Amino acid sequence: LAPGGSIVACVPNFGHWYPRLRVALGRFDYDRRGILDRGHLRFFTRASFERLVGRTGYATRRREFLTLPLEVVDRGGPDGESRGDGARRAVKRIDHAGTALAPTLFAYQFLYELEPAA
Repeated sequence: LAPGGSIVACVPNFGHWYPRLRVALGRFDYDRRGILDRGHLRFFTRASFERLVGRTGYATRRREFLTLPLEVVDRGGPDGESRGDGARRAVKRIDHAGTALAPTLFAYQFLYELEPAA
């Protein structure tokens, strides 16, 4: 890492309500995409990722909480038009409010900028 450089890491939040609900229902199966994507080698909560960062000699310069990727749904159907705009906007507002109030339960991903610890 160059002097003054940083590492950007984005990790899915296994503490999000969706995987918690799936585990509580006894359905710990991998999905094609999302938090339980088959390609993920390891799962993290905010606390477990931050412990890993500290153990590897890095410190958090910046952290953001990302919400559900509803823009994927916004791409619309085959005709290119979005569907369910009112419901989608309501879900977005609820998701953003939940993420702001309880990020460990509602943040879909954590985005970090890391730097070598002093």
